[in-house]
Amino acid sequence: MLGLETSVFPQGKDSLSIFLDTPFWIWDSYLHRVQYEKTNGCCCFNHVLSLPSKDGIRYPLFDFQAIIFDTIERNQNVWIKKARGIGLTTFILRYLAWKILYSSELDYKSIYIVSGSGDKSNDKVDGMLKKLFEKRFPLLRLESKFTDLWLKKTWIKVLEPWDITGFESYDTAYLFIDEADFMEHSEQKELEHAASSCAGRSNCRTIMASTPNQPGGLFEKIENDATSRYARLRMDYRYGIGTFYDSKFIEKKKLDPEFDREYNIKYD
Repeated sequence: MLGLETSVFPQGKDSLSIFLDTPFWIWDSYLHRVQYEKTNGCCCFNHVLSLPSKDGIRYPLFDFQAIIFDTIERNQNVWIKKARGIGLTTFILRYLAWKILYSSELDYKSIYIVSGSGDKSNDKVDGMLKKLFEKRFPLLRLESKFTDLWLKKTWIKVLEPWDITGFESYDTAYLFIDEADFMEHSEQKELEHAASSCAGRSNCRTIMASTPNQPGGLFEKIENDATSRYARLRMDYRYGIGTFYDSKFIEKKKLDPEFDREYNIKYD
């Protein structure tokens, strides 16, 4: 069930209405196949949008991603320590796009995205968001100005870590911090304050994810805090075997000095 190859949906102003009330993914494979055939591939958000791809290969959603989905759906604050290349950023961006298009719940709300992955990280995330719709909705253009985007009636703001002081929380639905452990310690302190303020003012949901970096930062602090408000997930390389990388790839990576940090999710 890799989705329809050539069809393109109508590109009128209401073209995104096809996503209304569409499930993100049908996790029961038998029921999914039945619904896929019944609806000619319009069974879920990810098939309508076109399945995610990596290195030119399209992938279905995997069982371990159901764990991520359920955790985010059931908790206001989620912390995820993950192996590199396991597709988490793409998954979260797709999830946020689904939340916007699935219903009117996020109309006139804001989503803030902060990435600690280095120079021009906001450009990368901005590009990933726009690319989501290229295959099946090629004429759709997300209204944008610099790193501000509007999808339907939701404002998406992509921030660099040092811009977190400009974060406004009163109407924020989601705060997604990608590669949080690679932010400077001063930026992590600002982020901790902003996330706390956001949760208190607007009942905002926070998703904090990262491959581990050095010990002693906010990311490890949350992991070791028995009273933390974050639901925590740890996803090492074993979740990726048979999904985004194979055993040969991992055996080769085990020879790298960075393997324990990047794939076995241990702090440097």
